[in-house]
Amino acid sequence: MMDQNGSAQQPSILRHLKRPDSLRLELLTIPEDSVRNSFIQESPAEISLGFRNVSYTVQEGIFKNRRKLLLRSVNGDFIGGELTAIMGPSGAGKTTLMNILAGYTTTGVTGTLSVNSKKRNEDLFRKQSCYIMQDDNLQPLLTVNEAMHIAAHLKLNPGTPLENKKLKIKEILEALGLWQYRKIRTSSLSGGQRKRLAIALELLKNPQIMFFDEPTSGLDSSTTKQCVMLLKQLAQEGRTIVCTIHQPSASVFEMFDHLYALSDGKCIYQGSIKGLVPYLSESNLHCPSYHNPADYLLEVATGEHGNQTDILVNRTANGLNCDWRKTQRDTIELQSLEHIDKMMKNGLVTPVRAPSIAFPSFSKSPIESRKTSDPKGICYDGHYSTSFFKQLYILIKRTFLILSRDKTLTISRILTHITIALFLGTLYFGIGKDASNVLNNFNFIFFTVMFLMMTAMNCVITTFPSEMPIIIRENFNRWYSLKSYYLAISIADMPVQMFATLLYAVTTYFMTAQPIEWYRIFLFLNMCILISLVAQGFGLFIGASMDLKNGVIFGPFFLLPFIIFSGFFVQLYDAHPYLQWLFHISYIKYGFEGLMLSVFGYDRAKMPCNADYCHYVYPKKFLEQVDMTDAVYAHCVLFLVGILVFVRVIAFIALYIQIRRRR
Repeated sequence: MMDQNGSAQQPSILRHLKRPDSLRLELLTIPEDSVRNSFIQESPAEISLGFRNVSYTVQEGIFKNRRKLLLRSVNGDFIGGELTAIMGPSGAGKTTLMNILAGYTTTGVTGTLSVNSKKRNEDLFRKQSCYIMQDDNLQPLLTVNEAMHIAAHLKLNPGTPLENKKLKIKEILEALGLWQYRKIRTSSLSGGQRKRLAIALELLKNPQIMFFDEPTSGLDSSTTKQCVMLLKQLAQEGRTIVCTIHQPSASVFEMFDHLYALSDGKCIYQGSIKGLVPYLSESNLHCPSYHNPADYLLEVATGEHGNQTDILVNRTANGLNCDWRKTQRDTIELQSLEHIDKMMKNGLVTPVRAPSIAFPSFSKSPIESRKTSDPKGICYDGHYSTSFFKQLYILIKRTFLILSRDKTLTISRILTHITIALFLGTLYFGIGKDASNVLNNFNFIFFTVMFLMMTAMNCVITTFPSEMPIIIRENFNRWYSLKSYYLAISIADMPVQMFATLLYAVTTYFMTAQPIEWYRIFLFLNMCILISLVAQGFGLFIGASMDLKNGVIFGPFFLLPFIIFSGFFVQLYDAHPYLQWLFHISYIKYGFEGLMLSVFGYDRAKMPCNADYCHYVYPKKFLEQVDMTDAVYAHCVLFLVGILVFVRVIAFIALYIQIRRRR
């Protein structure tokens, strides 16, 4: 609304007609016991979102020297208790507007965002809102029940008793028709079930504002009606529900309370569904009676009936004019809702209903919201419901569970290491004790370095990018901090990699008949583990920086330059003086030297010769030949540990930048 001076004011909350009690779905009730009081709180007033003069600009071109305006000073108000649809043709800016309102996109944005006519506090807003994206991005190896329990432990206050969490999980799954599928892995769910599970995961925190990007994408007509019916009920519970939708059917279109239409980054309509056709008729755009108003609106927005965008933008004042919100819904919408009710009762679609759980208070001050304490008095960052160490513990458990079921990342990795170890041990069987096979032993040690580096790096490069959409969704919705996630996957994957490495190293060490001296065995195994962990760190960095395709292409560039200066193909003093410094920064060289010293170093005795002549019966002489007499095992360990820490830190920085860039 605008006053006489043209300034924006908060619109009055427009009450829609209530559905008759006979048509309302029965909401799930909670047993009258002590459990109810543990998470039910008194409902505050509904929350309305406002935005004024919001514009969004992106930079294009190779050198980012071109600017493109995607949103052009749009305005609007989304009122609590209403189901709002943002519509428009492809490229109109509906997903961009959704991302800005949800706080997902922050760079390149100008304008003012408000909550109940007050400037929005982003920390407070993010705690009471959630964003469910078009792709469900669920962990495929977890069951429905496991996914819900993990989300409950991360999103609910740590002081909530376990029984209360279980009751809340059961209530939400029963309400959304997922309880009977609780033992099914998410990868086996249908599209509608996955969509409902994505909603269920966020309902655990019971957000008052929910954003949905194309919630009906990929669903059939009956499942689409079921999904929108659920959103409708969530709105009737008092939530502010905003979603983008591309081309709904007439019956689905009638279920929305409020429509916000965009064309070329401008608002061409803001009002009720019933008010759309009269609004267009006043602009001499007459929707045929047999035509779906949603389809006709898209035709108008794309210019099929002439260039009407500027006329419509002026009439709606680019979203400021709320006159058409006063036209309320009619009996057509009630008939549509009744039709879906009957479909549910007849078993044509899974009955769903909104869990009747009241909202937490939205009235905390910013200072109060920054810090939270659990019942034990442990303070932690109020951005998240649980402490850093609690997040770390839960995420480590989740990662171990996923790894135990991931045949590609775990079982295949172990089988690959043991298979290659047996093959290599057979090929180089018994070479370690014979001076005539010193060069073969040299080749075996270099192959060991290369094999451990390549397998450890490629396992992460090929799997980590697939986790990125899940990380983005969960981190944005305040499940956990990025630090706790990164540390959890680093800690959880280390034992698997170390176990696979030890299988390979122990098998090959004894099959190739290396010296049976316990300190040499320890030095050999220790160096193999360090090599694989360093390579794993590089894999994390590449996986966090690039997608799968680019990671596979550019990954070898992190190996090949260092392989050349490893001391295998060219020795240090044979290289050009200007290039010798590259040997000192080659992490492969230090791993190679460490393994060589564990086998040939530390004054190893004269080796037996089973040939007519053996040039390297003294291991020390062979070390001199390959320019490793000055190598020190401790220096190799220190360098590899240093590079391990450094690479893991820059991998975290790359992950942070990548997530910010995608947003």
